[in-house]
Amino acid sequence: AFDNLLRKLHKYVPFGASVADLYAGAGVIGLSLAATKKCRQEWNINKESKPSFEKTVDRLPKSIEGSISWHNADTSIDPLSWLVGSDVIVIDPPRKGLDTTLIDALRTISSHKVKPSLKGSPSNIKEEKRPWVLRERERAKEASVQVGRETISEDPQSLPETLIYISCGWESFKEDCKSLLNSKSWQLEKAHGFNFFPGTQSIEVLAVFKRSFKKKKTGKKKKKQG
Repeated sequence: AFDNLLRKLHKYVPFGASVADLYAGAGVIGLSLAATKKCRQEWNINKESKPSFEKTVDRLPKSIEGSISWHNADTSIDPLSWLVGSDVIVIDPPRKGLDTTLIDALRTISSHKVKPSLKGSPSNIKEEKRPWVLRERERAKEASVQVGRETISEDPQSLPETLIYISCGWESFKEDCKSLLNSKSWQLEKAHGFNFFPGTQSIEVLAVFKRSFKKKKTGKKKKKQG
């Protein structure tokens, strides 16, 4: 069943996409994408999974051209920084669902006017000064693992347009899904169910959300007839 979920997930990730895999565990989902999709990034909050991640990386084909990075980081701290620069976000949270700060960042993502700054010109993103955020970023950097050449996104300040949510907690998923849809920032495009444990009522959900973009008004007024 898990292999079926992975095959289904791969269909929603474009080749060469920059992917951020949050709540990544030992990185099984992210590494499966790296083997076929070239470019990706990976984030994690469990430092104990680092040895497993490194062993799995050693077994990957040497022909992989993309970039894989593992970080021991807490995605609940400054979650927007994990979203920026990615085309696709993959989230596989624990049964309790998404952290409040992350769901808030996803709900308000359309309001963030993040654009790439021109070379030599100041960035339009405010310099981070909050000490707890800076400490978390430094910790993530120190505990990181880089595989392959480090790549830079064509648009390093872009925001994701696809969110892939994998859930083992039906009740928490319903709450998170409702919150995302009510924000008008995301639309539910597809949802699939998988039975990992036959004979039980447990169900694994794979849901694909797409960013909602408001249509720009043309400003043209209809001419009155007569």
